[in-house]
Amino acid sequence: MKCRQYNVKVFEVGVEEPESFIEFIEANYILIKNHLLSIKGNRSEKVISYLEEKGLRYVWNMDLPLPKRGVEELSLVSSALESGDGAKDEATADGTETLEPLKIVAKALRSGQCIEHNGDVLSTDRINSGAKIAALGSVVALGKVEGDISSAGECIIITPTKRGNILFHGRKIENEKLIYPLNLIRYIGEKIVIESLEAKQTKRK
Repeated sequence: MKCRQYNVKVFEVGVEEPESFIEFIEANYILIKNHLLSIKGNRSEKVISYLEEKGLRYVWNMDLPLPKRGVEELSLVSSALESGDGAKDEATADGTETLEPLKIVAKALRSGQCIEHNGDVLSTDRINSGAKIAALGSVVALGKVEGDISSAGECIIITPTKRGNILFHGRKIENEKLIYPLNLIRYIGEKIVIESLEAKQTKRK
Protein backbone atom coordinates (compact mmCIF):
# COMPACT_ATOMS: atom_id res chain seq x y z
CA MET A 1 0.00 0.00 0.00
CA LYS A 2 1.39 3.38 -1.01
CA CYS A 3 0.63 6.54 0.90
CA ARG A 4 1.66 10.08 0.00
CA GLN A 5 1.28 13.29 1.95
CA TYR A 6 0.66 16.61 0.15
CA ASN A 7 0.59 20.16 1.41
CA VAL A 8 -2.33 21.75 -0.41
CA LYS A 9 -2.99 25.51 -0.48
CA VAL A 10 -6.67 26.20 0.03
CA PHE A 11 -8.92 29.25 -0.34
CA GLU A 12 -12.21 29.10 1.52
CA VAL A 13 -14.83 31.22 -0.23
CA GLY A 14 -18.48 31.84 0.63
CA VAL A 15 -21.15 32.06 -2.08
CA GLU A 16 -24.05 34.45 -1.59
CA GLU A 17 -24.82 35.62 -5.12
CA PRO A 18 -23.36 33.77 -8.16
CA GLU A 19 -22.60 37.05 -9.93
CA SER A 20 -20.57 38.51 -7.05
CA PHE A 21 -18.72 35.19 -6.57
CA ILE A 22 -17.74 35.06 -10.25
CA GLU A 23 -16.71 38.72 -10.20
CA PHE A 24 -14.51 38.04 -7.16
CA ILE A 25 -12.80 35.03 -8.76
CA GLU A 26 -12.23 36.95 -12.02
CA ALA A 27 -10.58 39.85 -10.15
CA ASN A 28 -8.23 37.51 -8.24
CA TYR A 29 -7.83 34.61 -10.68
CA ILE A 30 -4.03 34.85 -10.92
CA LEU A 31 -3.71 34.46 -7.15
CA ILE A 32 -6.31 31.69 -6.88
CA LYS A 33 -5.81 29.47 -9.93
CA ASN A 34 -3.21 27.14 -8.36
CA HIS A 35 -5.17 26.63 -5.12
CA LEU A 36 -7.98 24.32 -4.07
CA LEU A 37 -11.23 26.23 -3.53
CA SER A 38 -13.28 25.24 -0.50
CA ILE A 39 -16.69 26.76 -1.27
CA LYS A 40 -19.35 27.37 1.37
CA GLY A 41 -22.98 28.04 0.44
CA ASN A 42 -25.73 26.85 -1.87
CA ARG A 43 -24.75 25.09 -5.08
CA SER A 44 -25.46 26.98 -8.28
CA GLU A 45 -25.28 25.57 -11.80
CA LYS A 46 -23.99 28.94 -12.98
CA VAL A 47 -21.09 28.83 -10.51
CA ILE A 48 -20.31 25.17 -11.23
CA SER A 49 -20.24 25.83 -14.99
CA TYR A 50 -17.92 28.80 -14.44
CA LEU A 51 -15.53 26.79 -12.25
CA GLU A 52 -15.41 23.96 -14.77
CA GLU A 53 -14.79 26.39 -17.62
CA LYS A 54 -11.89 27.96 -15.69
CA GLY A 55 -10.47 24.54 -14.79
CA LEU A 56 -10.49 25.36 -11.07
CA ARG A 57 -10.40 22.55 -8.51
CA TYR A 58 -12.94 22.82 -5.71
CA VAL A 59 -14.82 21.07 -2.92
CA TRP A 60 -18.27 22.13 -1.70
CA ASN A 61 -19.35 22.55 1.95
CA MET A 62 -16.57 20.36 3.25
CA ASP A 63 -15.19 20.87 6.77
CA LEU A 64 -11.43 20.87 6.33
CA PRO A 65 -8.98 20.19 9.19
CA LEU A 66 -7.33 23.42 10.32
CA PRO A 67 -3.59 23.80 10.96
CA LYS A 68 -2.54 24.40 14.55
CA ARG A 69 -1.80 28.08 13.94
CA GLY A 70 -5.32 28.64 12.60
CA VAL A 71 -6.50 30.33 9.45
CA GLU A 72 -6.79 34.03 8.72
CA GLU A 73 -10.05 35.24 7.20
CA LEU A 74 -9.40 36.25 3.62
CA SER A 75 -11.18 38.19 0.95
CA LEU A 76 -8.91 39.49 -1.77
CA VAL A 77 -9.28 42.69 -3.70
CA SER A 78 -12.73 42.96 -5.26
CA SER A 79 -14.13 45.52 -7.64
CA ALA A 80 -15.99 47.38 -4.90
CA LEU A 81 -15.09 47.99 -1.27
CA GLU A 82 -18.09 47.20 0.92
CA SER A 83 -18.82 47.51 4.62
CA GLY A 84 -20.34 44.73 6.72
CA ASP A 85 -23.92 45.73 5.93
CA GLY A 86 -23.33 45.52 2.19
CA ALA A 87 -23.22 49.28 1.60
CA LYS A 88 -20.24 50.86 -0.10
CA ASP A 89 -17.81 52.68 2.20
CA GLU A 90 -18.17 56.41 2.52
CA ALA A 91 -16.86 58.33 -0.47
CA THR A 92 -15.07 61.66 -0.54
CA ALA A 93 -16.49 64.77 -2.16
CA ASP A 94 -14.94 63.91 -5.53
CA GLY A 95 -16.55 60.46 -5.53
CA THR A 96 -13.47 58.40 -4.65
CA GLU A 97 -13.61 55.80 -1.88
CA THR A 98 -12.21 56.63 1.57
CA LEU A 99 -9.17 54.44 2.31
CA GLU A 100 -7.78 53.48 5.70
CA PRO A 101 -4.44 54.82 7.05
CA LEU A 102 -1.12 53.29 5.98
CA LYS A 103 -0.50 49.77 7.32
CA ILE A 104 3.16 48.91 8.06
CA VAL A 105 4.18 45.23 8.03
CA ALA A 106 7.58 45.05 9.74
CA LYS A 107 7.99 41.27 9.79
CA ALA A 108 8.42 38.52 7.23
CA LEU A 109 5.20 36.95 5.93
CA ARG A 110 5.16 33.15 6.02
CA SER A 111 3.37 30.87 3.58
CA GLY A 112 -0.38 30.98 4.22
CA GLN A 113 -0.34 34.44 5.80
CA CYS A 114 -2.33 37.22 4.15
CA ILE A 115 -2.37 40.96 4.77
CA GLU A 116 -5.60 42.49 3.48
CA HIS A 117 -6.02 46.25 3.86
CA ASN A 118 -8.41 48.90 2.57
CA GLY A 119 -5.57 51.38 2.11
CA ASP A 120 -1.81 51.59 1.45
CA VAL A 121 0.58 48.89 2.70
CA LEU A 122 4.32 49.15 3.42
CA SER A 123 6.16 45.83 3.81
CA THR A 124 9.74 46.17 5.11
CA ASP A 125 10.63 42.46 5.23
CA ARG A 126 10.37 39.51 2.84
CA ILE A 127 7.13 38.07 1.47
CA ASN A 128 7.61 34.32 1.26
CA SER A 129 6.07 32.00 -1.31
CA GLY A 130 2.43 31.35 -0.43
CA ALA A 131 2.07 34.65 1.46
CA LYS A 132 -0.03 37.53 0.10
CA ILE A 133 -0.64 41.24 0.37
CA ALA A 134 -3.96 42.47 -1.05
CA ALA A 135 -4.58 46.22 -0.86
CA LEU A 136 -7.11 48.68 -2.19
CA GLY A 137 -4.35 51.28 -1.94
CA SER A 138 -0.72 51.31 -3.09
CA VAL A 139 1.83 48.69 -2.00
CA VAL A 140 5.51 49.28 -1.18
CA ALA A 141 7.53 46.05 -0.76
CA LEU A 142 11.14 46.70 0.27
CA GLY A 143 12.12 43.09 1.02
CA LYS A 144 12.44 40.02 -1.18
CA VAL A 145 9.13 39.08 -2.80
CA GLU A 146 8.35 35.44 -3.58
CA GLY A 147 4.64 35.59 -2.69
CA ASP A 148 1.70 37.49 -4.16
CA ILE A 149 0.84 41.19 -4.26
CA SER A 150 -2.45 42.64 -5.47
CA SER A 151 -2.92 46.42 -5.53
CA ALA A 152 -5.76 48.63 -6.73
CA GLY A 153 -4.00 51.84 -5.68
CA GLU A 154 -1.89 54.46 -7.42
CA CYS A 155 1.30 52.41 -7.64
CA ILE A 156 3.38 49.43 -6.57
CA ILE A 157 7.00 49.85 -5.49
CA ILE A 158 8.79 46.50 -5.49
CA THR A 159 12.21 44.86 -5.68
CA PRO A 160 12.90 42.40 -8.54
CA THR A 161 11.08 39.08 -8.21
CA LYS A 162 11.22 35.85 -10.20
CA ARG A 163 8.52 33.90 -8.35
CA GLY A 164 5.95 36.38 -7.09
CA ASN A 165 2.55 37.02 -8.70
CA ILE A 166 2.13 40.78 -9.01
CA LEU A 167 -1.29 42.21 -9.92
CA PHE A 168 -1.86 45.92 -10.51
CA HIS A 169 -5.55 46.78 -10.93
CA GLY A 170 -6.17 43.13 -11.82
CA ARG A 171 -3.47 43.02 -14.53
CA LYS A 172 -0.54 40.62 -14.18
CA ILE A 173 2.90 42.23 -14.23
CA GLU A 174 5.46 39.97 -15.93
CA ASN A 175 8.36 39.22 -13.59
CA GLU A 176 11.03 39.69 -16.26
CA LYS A 177 10.00 43.36 -16.54
CA LEU A 178 10.89 44.04 -12.91
CA ILE A 179 14.58 44.71 -13.56
CA TYR A 180 15.36 47.67 -11.29
CA PRO A 181 16.49 47.61 -7.63
CA LEU A 182 13.23 49.45 -6.88
CA ASN A 183 10.56 49.24 -9.58
CA LEU A 184 7.82 51.89 -9.67
CA ILE A 185 4.65 50.47 -11.29
CA ARG A 186 1.88 52.93 -12.10
CA TYR A 187 -0.59 54.06 -14.72
CA ILE A 188 0.43 56.89 -17.06
CA GLY A 189 -2.56 57.68 -19.22
CA GLU A 190 -4.03 54.29 -20.07
CA LYS A 191 -0.72 52.36 -19.96
CA ILE A 192 1.02 50.59 -17.10
CA VAL A 193 4.58 51.94 -16.91
CA ILE A 194 7.48 50.43 -14.95
CA GLU A 195 10.28 52.84 -14.01
CA SER A 196 13.37 52.87 -11.81
CA LEU A 197 12.52 54.71 -8.60
CA GLU A 198 16.21 55.24 -7.87
CA ALA A 199 16.74 56.86 -11.28
CA LYS A 200 13.83 59.23 -10.63
CA GLN A 201 15.28 60.22 -7.25
CA THR A 202 18.74 60.78 -8.76
CA LYS A 203 17.29 63.19 -11.35
CA ARG A 204 15.73 65.27 -8.59
CA LYS A 205 19.09 65.88 -6.83
